[in-house]
Amino acid sequence: MFDAINVAEEILNKKELDHWEIFFQSSSSFRAETKQLETDFLHKAQISGIAVRLIKNHRSGFSFSSNLDYTSLKETIDMAESIADVTSEDPDYGFCEPVETKLATNGFFDPHIEETSELEKIQLARVIEETAFAHDRRISAIRSSGYTDFVLDVEVRNSLGLRVREKAGLARIWVELMAQSGSEQEMCYWSDHARTPRALDPARLARVGAERAINRLGGVAISSTKCPVLIENSVAASLLQTLSNSFLAESHFKKTASPRLEIGSEVFSPLINIFDSSLDVRGAHAFPFDGEGVPSRSTTVADAGVIVSFLSDYYYSKKLNTSHTANCRRTGFDSPPFNGVTNLLIREGHLTLSDLMKEIGSGIMITEVMGLHTANPISGDFSVGAAGFKISNGGIDHPMKGIAIAGNLIDLFRHVTHVGSDFQFFGHVGAPSLVVESLSISGE
Repeated sequence: MFDAINVAEEILNKKELDHWEIFFQSSSSFRAETKQLETDFLHKAQISGIAVRLIKNHRSGFSFSSNLDYTSLKETIDMAESIADVTSEDPDYGFCEPVETKLATNGFFDPHIEETSELEKIQLARVIEETAFAHDRRISAIRSSGYTDFVLDVEVRNSLGLRVREKAGLARIWVELMAQSGSEQEMCYWSDHARTPRALDPARLARVGAERAINRLGGVAISSTKCPVLIENSVAASLLQTLSNSFLAESHFKKTASPRLEIGSEVFSPLINIFDSSLDVRGAHAFPFDGEGVPSRSTTVADAGVIVSFLSDYYYSKKLNTSHTANCRRTGFDSPPFNGVTNLLIREGHLTLSDLMKEIGSGIMITEVMGLHTANPISGDFSVGAAGFKISNGGIDHPMKGIAIAGNLIDLFRHVTHVGSDFQFFGHVGAPSLVVESLSISGE
């Protein structure tokens, strides 16, 4: 690894460039799926590669290679230079200077993820299947269940003297199963992740997935109405993710975000506090530094409903004349870096799920939405299918089916009246359950 990076640096230093950046990534991954307690699918991969960004005469070029010999590295750098020769000139192209601060590295990588044997990892997948079928006879099929993990080793260097290298890992288990009663069938997908396989509980995951599917059986249609709505944490996280584009500096520079999100404007309920934190190791996108080597941090996006910051990388912080928030993201060495969220979250409140139901008294609890990708990312308008429960007398009455919810994402978060204590990350987005004052429900 170091030979390739050193060689690339030597080649770059011999060229007449404004600045250069090297991004090196080595990754290993493992995935196991089981079917009828036997290993049905097994995948292992290890790949390393290098990406080069360079600036020449205020023009930017990018190229990458998974071949790390001298010839390939030189061709990669030459390609980046030839791209820079034909791109548009922009004085805001640049790279980050090294920051004199100690990188927060605790918790991102647990050696047990590499020390745990493959047989132990496969057994985690088997436990999911075993437990789900044993939990209730109404669990009729498991479409998919398994275990997967990855380990990333990343180094970033640039011509300004930046040199950082760190490691992170993540393990995940999941299940997609079916509950059946007579001719009625209900599906559920559920997952969990942690920094080490030892922190995963496959039996608990299976029970939660099974119960969620079973609880949906017997759903009945309801009449169209407008009423208070309890949005479960998993759905709240999905809604926040859909809105996340509006928090990016790039979106505001390109005017692809809602114009209602302006710094200093009270956009959401005073109960809503939104953060982006690549330091939070509970989230899937946690890493000690961002895609440009800037130390990770926690950034407040909304404080008591007021927008206080946009999320930016180097380039768009220059465009908007704002501070860099370490929000340069990469999907791998083979793709250019981009402005994106890391671990986006809504801070939890103090009310349990039971408390939230009592606060509603009578209303609707939404536990699943379908088609949220169809929401308008600019206006925030949405109309999607949903599933959940009727709430009566402060408790769950019965499951619902055949309903849809409609509204506007910004208005929804503006009218939050209560925030739950049941915070959870779902991938890289986390949220507690939320109570919304009123939402339109389409039924019979």
